[in-house]
Amino acid sequence: MAGVKITNFLGIAPKISPELLPNTAAQIAKNCKLYSGDLIPYPQPVIVANTGRTGTIKTIYALQDTSTSPNTLKWLSWVGDVDIAVASKSSTDDQRFYYTGDGIPKVSNYELAIAGAAPYPNGYYDLGLPVPPKTTVVTTVAAPFVSVASSTYARDTGNIVTLVTAAAHNLKTGSSITVTGFAYNSGTYALPGGTTVNITITAHGLASGATVTLDFTSGDAIDGAYTVTVTGPNAFQINTNVAPTTAGNVRWDIRNINAANVVATVVDSTTITYYSPGEQITTTSSSNGLVNLGGNTQVRSYVFTWITPWDEESIASKPSDNLYIKEGRVVTVSNIPTVKPTGNNFIRGVRLYRTLASTSGTDYFSLGSLWFPTGIASVQRTSNVSRVATIYPHNLDFEERFKISGCTVASFDITGGIVTDVIDAYTFEYAQAAADAASTVVAAGTLYHDVSENPPTTTARYWGDGSYDFVDDFDSLNLLDVLSSDNYDPPPENLEGLIAVQNNFLAGFVGNTLYFSEVAAPHAWPIDYSITLEHEIIGLASINGSILALTIAYPYIISGSDPAATMSVSRVDAEYSCLNRKSITTMAYGVVWATHDGLAVYSGGAGPQLVTKLLYNGDTWTADLDPTTIVAEHYNGLYFASHSAGAIIFDQDPKVGGNFVDSDYTYSAIWHDSRTDRMYYNSGTNGDIYRWDDITQPLTTQDWKSKVIITKEMINLGAARVVADYTTTTSIWDNTITTWGSTTSLWDSADNITFTVWADKQQIYTTSLGDSSVFRLPTGYRTDTFEVGVSGNVRVRAIHLAETPLGLITA
Repeated sequence: MAGVKITNFLGIAPKISPELLPNTAAQIAKNCKLYSGDLIPYPQPVIVANTGRTGTIKTIYALQDTSTSPNTLKWLSWVGDVDIAVASKSSTDDQRFYYTGDGIPKVSNYELAIAGAAPYPNGYYDLGLPVPPKTTVVTTVAAPFVSVASSTYARDTGNIVTLVTAAAHNLKTGSSITVTGFAYNSGTYALPGGTTVNITITAHGLASGATVTLDFTSGDAIDGAYTVTVTGPNAFQINTNVAPTTAGNVRWDIRNINAANVVATVVDSTTITYYSPGEQITTTSSSNGLVNLGGNTQVRSYVFTWITPWDEESIASKPSDNLYIKEGRVVTVSNIPTVKPTGNNFIRGVRLYRTLASTSGTDYFSLGSLWFPTGIASVQRTSNVSRVATIYPHNLDFEERFKISGCTVASFDITGGIVTDVIDAYTFEYAQAAADAASTVVAAGTLYHDVSENPPTTTARYWGDGSYDFVDDFDSLNLLDVLSSDNYDPPPENLEGLIAVQNNFLAGFVGNTLYFSEVAAPHAWPIDYSITLEHEIIGLASINGSILALTIAYPYIISGSDPAATMSVSRVDAEYSCLNRKSITTMAYGVVWATHDGLAVYSGGAGPQLVTKLLYNGDTWTADLDPTTIVAEHYNGLYFASHSAGAIIFDQDPKVGGNFVDSDYTYSAIWHDSRTDRMYYNSGTNGDIYRWDDITQPLTTQDWKSKVIITKEMINLGAARVVADYTTTTSIWDNTITTWGSTTSLWDSADNITFTVWADKQQIYTTSLGDSSVFRLPTGYRTDTFEVGVSGNVRVRAIHLAETPLGLITA
């Protein structure tokens, strides 16, 4: 018989009879890496942390402590099945994350989650924002607008009228106005001779070259438009086509000073300008003009929304009672909430809206954000620059105006302060010269925001400083932002299976109904976006820009980049039911999950397939493990899965159907850190966190048993050789994600290989090997059915078998 050489080791294939396995496939493969073709033992898992939580932990997740270098991990843990998604900019959100499975859907970040002592997370907010109470009514009071008479008027060459009023006009730039009362300026005319007519009108204000409309009320001069030549402040001349013969009275038509529904520009409290075409006129006294608000009487109402420092916004409140007023009237809005609503939320203010007619109808437009006053934690001044730390986020931007009052060191009180630098969400700076340049005040003072229309050019209004009323005298032309949160429902309280989807929105489910968040607004889950499927949903995954919904029956593909648009739904007509949400893992080749008959994979194209079909069937799959208990994760291209009866590692390989390896290391929770490509798990009930595949750790014991080798003739195997890395110092790795080729390991003297031979299913020999030398096998039998196995903590490269030592040469 020629020798047998076993190399290119494979994993187990329980579906196939041991006699019919491929030549290098195994009946037993445990704790070994097979990616190189050799048998390489995994390092022993090492405890690297403790969650501080006892009991059976089912979910772990880590945040980074960015104050350390390298960043240490802060471990979050739950005793329930929690799904975590990230859908915010990590550079600005302090590692914000969203999760379901722990009661009401929640949101947290590093600061909240790591507050206090472990176990974490300790702090969080409910993901959705509450709807403003139905009983809340924003009451409004409209101040009357009083018509005001003119004092003087003028018009330049650009047809801009400057009107000075006899009293304060109370208008805002942009107000629509109507000017009435201007009619005629009266005078007389004389006939010096020919077609020349001398006209006398007191303080006419005209300039030579102006064209005026004249109405001759007596004499025989002809009415019409004439070009004037000014001869004095009270006189001018015109030339007519027909010489008049009789002098008389004349009046000059100035009704073009009047205007209807024009936009006013405020110069000061008694001066406005507006556009009205006509002749140029210098400043002229007149008390006949009357200024009123223009435009039509419109219905106006107000609403508010809750807002958070994370730029989250709720559904709007119940509208106020309707007002029937013209644009430009000053309105005082009262009964605005002054504190956040009850509940676990991050609300720190309200946003006020009012109706405004637009081309698309009547919409609510934002008047501004009204942040609740917040307490000062500390203020410190250095070189006339004060740094303020607030108890809650300050919500200030660069160059915004604010007020601080009530500080125990009075020099820190400031009205009209301007932000010079924003350090973070809780800290900002402003410039203020003072004698006590190093003073510090702790836990005193209150910060107020300016809510005026155009700070810092307008008078400041510090909301909450003595009054929480809001005076709406804003220019309607400057209102640009339309209320967009009116369908921002909070997510269902029993939402589960949370995932992040392309284009930055979230998805989850309840029963057989899918729910989606608004794009870039994870707190908003419009009920109108929901989709109901035929079957109960078990879990979700994101793949190729779509959502894969795995159910108790068929998979479904939900496609679309924006839930506000149409999301298409298609059922994949291959009944690969999902038995367990924790078994769902996204690999490089597709989404993998546990079914009744093995592991299914979906990668698009041909639809789902049983990726383990060459290795397992329904009988062997459920005999070896309970797929409903799988807890899975991906790492280094492999599918790791712990279950109630053990643990498996699967390597997808289309050429041989893949490799399955058993593992001694089970876990109840597992997490892959994509930032460092390390995998961690929890096992037991004392909260320990283990790191997997740490090459600095001692190697575990691997086991591998061959297929049943059938020879053509009855023989006696007489010699064997196991080629392995027995040397005291050797390079044990070839190529993985780390530079394994340059890694060496020092072996203890106890490192060796246990070699075993079976004949006719009975063990006939076992020995311990310390080198790759040829060794003798027992005699006294003949058979055609052999099995061999190796066990140990060194790398095995080949197993040679033959009837004689000489036969090993040809193996």
